[in-house]
Amino acid sequence: MVEFAQWRGYIINPQKTSRNYVVLKKEGDVIVVYQNQNTGYQAFFNPIDSKDGGSVLNFEYNRSQKNWRSVFAALDEFLNELQKGLPRKNKSVLRPVPPPEAEYDPEYDFKLLKMQDFSYLNQRGISTATILSNYFQDQIFNKTFTHNGVRYVNTAFPLRNQTGVVAAIIRNAHYNKIERARGDACWTSNFDIIEHHVVTMVITESPIDALSFHELHGPIAHERRLYVATAGNLSQTQPQYIQYLIELYRPACVLLANDNDNAGLIQNVRLMGILEHPSSTSQLKVKIQLLGQKVMFSFRFDAEQEASDTERIERMIERYFKTTKKFIAPTKEGWVDVHMDNITAHFEVLEKLLLEEKTPRDWLKVHKPNLKDFNEDLQQKRAKEATTLPYMSF
Repeated sequence: MVEFAQWRGYIINPQKTSRNYVVLKKEGDVIVVYQNQNTGYQAFFNPIDSKDGGSVLNFEYNRSQKNWRSVFAALDEFLNELQKGLPRKNKSVLRPVPPPEAEYDPEYDFKLLKMQDFSYLNQRGISTATILSNYFQDQIFNKTFTHNGVRYVNTAFPLRNQTGVVAAIIRNAHYNKIERARGDACWTSNFDIIEHHVVTMVITESPIDALSFHELHGPIAHERRLYVATAGNLSQTQPQYIQYLIELYRPACVLLANDNDNAGLIQNVRLMGILEHPSSTSQLKVKIQLLGQKVMFSFRFDAEQEASDTERIERMIERYFKTTKKFIAPTKEGWVDVHMDNITAHFEVLEKLLLEEKTPRDWLKVHKPNLKDFNEDLQQKRAKEATTLPYMSF
């Protein structure tokens, strides 16, 4: 796929290419190539057009006025040149990654309407100016329904992955539902605003928390934000889409702004244990398995290393969990499993370990709300503003 695209005149972008994805560009056309873990073949996404993706056949078909005769003629010419021994581009060896779990369905209509009713979000303390800002253009919608002759207006947040919008969060004051299976899809802010800028990725549990965080802790000068919301507890496959965004947009910092409770703490350590800096060659990985009253943390350094460093990991575990009653068991696959009681304090220690031991230092950060979540913080701020009357002199 990569060689064929180069043969077609596409050039690899080395700044955005990683071990998992190759980014190529020809004029204004950008494609992202990956190796499908399930099939072993390379496939591609178009980050600008979610309807443009698939195999090398789809790639050429979409660029040849949808003419299959032209497609096979081009592939024949390419293969004939290879057989004749003409100079070839360096082959790109990609680490296999899982394909998207959820697929965009062009036949399904979410019936999303342009955002005109701001009442629900305004009631949550979010200003109309934030809703209409460039960050959130085309990422928040209205959706209407009629019940017993009464028309209601909901607020909708589309959930997308590389293939397009696959699900949507539907909200009002008394209703909270995800329409269709989200799979690996997340809600995001506007991609267009972050191109060619220093990016901070902010990860929250809900889009409303992302909007609230933006109100409370807005970007500083020369900073652009990419907000990502998981729509509740992290699914098994959402980290792979978040990793895709990390490798494509290269954030200078990933800021975890999850809830200030046990679920938010677990979300933090799950993400920190999985996410990788796209340029780092030595990655600490941590998996978490909840076992009722017990928990198992599994540690290892990047699986691509020829030899695992179990002694180094065991020293690190002893350093952080020095007084913890635990059972440490190295595995044949190079992981070091640590069994201990399932209590909040152990997750807090793991959070500290990951913040200090993941490289590069300070790439991953945690920002916790004062209350349960950032929307509660924002509503508390609005309540204080409403009760503080300005002094008026006559």
